[in-house]
Amino acid sequence: MPETAYSDERDPQYLRMDAKKATAEFQRLGISSYCLTLDPEADRYVARIFGSNNYTIIRQVERLPDKLPSLFVNLSR
Repeated sequence: MPETAYSDERDPQYLRMDAKKATAEFQRLGISSYCLTLDPEADRYVARIFGSNNYTIIRQVERLPDKLPSLFVNLSR
């Protein structure tokens, strides 16, 4: 899925830097964030934005229904 699917911004690097800035602001305010992505190329950037343990990459959208319950349980502890 192209990153422009939900945004009028076409530069993926801009979108990543914007997400990183928002994540840093959340952290400053004491708000935890977590990324669930379907982007198969997310290995290249997601850890730099959300931290090494604050994301899950689901490489096949068909697996999303199987992954969501355990992800929810782990995040709500």
